[in-house]
Amino acid sequence: MDPKEFNNSIQHGNLRQVYLLYGEERYLVHHYADALTKAIGEPDTFEGAAAIDKIVSAADSLPFFSEKRLVRVKDSKLFVSGRKADSEAMAKYLSNVPESTVLVFIESEVDKRGRLYKKAVELGGAMECETPSPQALTTWLGRIFSEKGKTIDPAAANLLLRYTAHNMTTISKEAEKLAAFTMKKPEVTIQDIQAICSPTLETKVFDLISAMANGRSTEALNMYHNMLMMKEQPLMILAMIIRQFRIILMVKAAEDRRIPKAGMAKTLGLRPFIVDEALAQGRRFNTKGIIAALISCQDTDIKIKTGLVAAEVGVELLILQYGMHN
Repeated sequence: MDPKEFNNSIQHGNLRQVYLLYGEERYLVHHYADALTKAIGEPDTFEGAAAIDKIVSAADSLPFFSEKRLVRVKDSKLFVSGRKADSEAMAKYLSNVPESTVLVFIESEVDKRGRLYKKAVELGGAMECETPSPQALTTWLGRIFSEKGKTIDPAAANLLLRYTAHNMTTISKEAEKLAAFTMKKPEVTIQDIQAICSPTLETKVFDLISAMANGRSTEALNMYHNMLMMKEQPLMILAMIIRQFRIILMVKAAEDRRIPKAGMAKTLGLRPFIVDEALAQGRRFNTKGIIAALISCQDTDIKIKTGLVAAEVGVELLILQYGMHN
């Protein structure tokens, strides 16, 4: 099921008996779950490893004062290994959900090989919520500000998306802050975003790696010191640097194999904008250099954890080393 089909099923009253909402973009997962609540009414809710018989009992009960009963099951772990007997029992039950009931599963992860997942797909109610493309996010962001009587120019929208690492939950929160900050101003600008929005650690490390890759060691060190001033922990910064170098290496290998960008994102489990960033950064490092950087990162991590060097100093020396030589 895709978002258009989901929205049509609600608008035209063609509700499925079973929905499975899952995926990396939790904002959309909860958005669609809330849409079902608005359409049907407050649900009977089960969280965690709830007993199957209790879920079935609620689903089999007739609705009160409404046409449909909504039963919401959240983070049940029925769609991954660990509850095999319960999962099998639920898979058998799905075909017998009463027409008066809508049973919705909200899951953090699913195993697409499992019988229960396949049954949800068969019944037409499985929807994976993925982060939209940057273009779609820009349109959505414009709509958010339009509802508040404001506009945002494309450059400012791109900056906000970058600051928030394209996370829709964070984007919506930052948009609320910006709307309050700009008050009666009709337009949200780059200056407004820079004034009150803080980039995520992930975004800061992207910029740090870019500065290192271009030999801008002074700029890279300033970025690092600013992170420390913002109470970011050196070991967390180091972990993010290691993660980014690993991503660059994986994306570079995929590029060498002529895998298209969309295929890279899907195969590596990365958001498209991360692939774009990694491709750009990877062109400034050769493969041997990335591997050497990862070895140096791991060496720095060991030295810090064994007390051979202070954390702040160890990461600073690493940044200085690669800011000078790349």
